Amino acid sequence: MLSVDMSSLWGCDDEQIVKGVLEAKEHIVSYRDLLNTSKKTFRELRKDIIAVCNFWVSNTYIGQPKADDVKKAFQSFFEELMALLLNMKKSNVEYERSIAAKLLYRGKVYRYLGNVSQSGNEVPPVFDGIYVSWSKNPENSYITNKLYGTIIRLSCKISEPLYGIDLDNLGCSRANEHEVVFPTIEKCITEIENIPE
Repeated sequence: MLSVDMSSLWGCDDEQIVKGVLEAKEHIVSYRDLLNTSKKTFRELRKDIIAVCNFWVSNTYIGQPKADDVKKAFQSFFEELMALLLNMKKSNVEYERSIAAKLLYRGKVYRYLGNVSQSGNEVPPVFDGIYVSWSKNPENSYITNKLYGTIIRLSCKISEPLYGIDLDNLGCSRANEHEVVFPTIEKCITEIENIPE
């Protein structure tokens, strides 16, 4: 269980955010290193994972980049969560394989880039391998209505050997977004399209 109540934090409480996210990451590593896992142990870990992912979904705002230390903490968390899910996919334990099958995602996802103010320049895609939010929905007026200027929609196909992390199936996605967390990897981009205002 996390010592930080992620649900009570605001997006600007960087020190506590990093502490909670890194604690959850360490719990993932500890679970992965256990010789004998159990459903009960995983249920406890799942609470930590959901707390961090709910914070991510609730405190990731269009046009507001995260502080570097927060971004690094989330990157580390998602890397370890992905490693855990890939291990669980190959597990001899049925419930672990079932969880991995539910949370590992392959398919099309979409991401919108743009400015939150009318005075901003075009926001180009950054292919840096950092985990970001994508949507399973090709159209998302919730996001596009908040952006000004040239809006860019990235279309991405997550395919073998890669996976995204399906926050929708974890129960941590906004209903209209159907969120998947996946890095922006240039070779996975199938289309970069300008959306007119």
